[in-house]
Amino acid sequence: MIIGVNGHDEIFSKVIPALTKLASQCKDSEGTWLLGGSCSLWLQDVSITATPNDIDVYVDMKDVEEIHAKLSGFALDEPHLDDTGLYHSCLSHYSLDELPMELVGGFEVRTEGAYYRTEVTDVLSSEAPQWKSGNIVISLMPLAHEFVFNILRNRPDRYLAIATIIRNHPAKHLPLLSNLLERNEWNAQYVSRMAEILDQPLLSGRWKECRNGHE
Repeated sequence: MIIGVNGHDEIFSKVIPALTKLASQCKDSEGTWLLGGSCSLWLQDVSITATPNDIDVYVDMKDVEEIHAKLSGFALDEPHLDDTGLYHSCLSHYSLDELPMELVGGFEVRTEGAYYRTEVTDVLSSEAPQWKSGNIVISLMPLAHEFVFNILRNRPDRYLAIATIIRNHPAKHLPLLSNLLERNEWNAQYVSRMAEILDQPLLSGRWKECRNGHE
């Protein structure tokens, strides 16, 4: 799905030039990358409280080196393993038109009741909506990912806003969400909470069936 700019130019007066530069630098890369975080949410019409002021780019671990090389002229450091609190990734930082950017490789979240890893190439990219402005096209993190990620980091300001869109378009988002539940590790409390927020009681039932099938 292609998302047009639809009035975002004014909101992203500082962000759009940086996104354009990002897309231009990475356009010939063989590695797959997705724009996530607040920029992605704004571009998908999720109601968040603050205008985006940074850029988050997600890749699989195997693609870190190539994407970093494409952006090396803007790099502030080299990719390095970062294991802080809930998160584990290969992280590096950049400045694009004075806007901070993070390249996040092999991103994982681990809590007491869940383990979630991003699979950019194999799972997320095929469901990624695309944002277009002029001659640039950027693939965005699917909202199913953004929903579970913000559930895991306990950001109701984000996951409730995302849930509103998912509830309005369940056929578009729930298949990927079910896949993410199947491919990762969750306790029953997390899944029940997601099902309640999305008003999708069958989500919990399908997860239980899948888990029982793997036992």
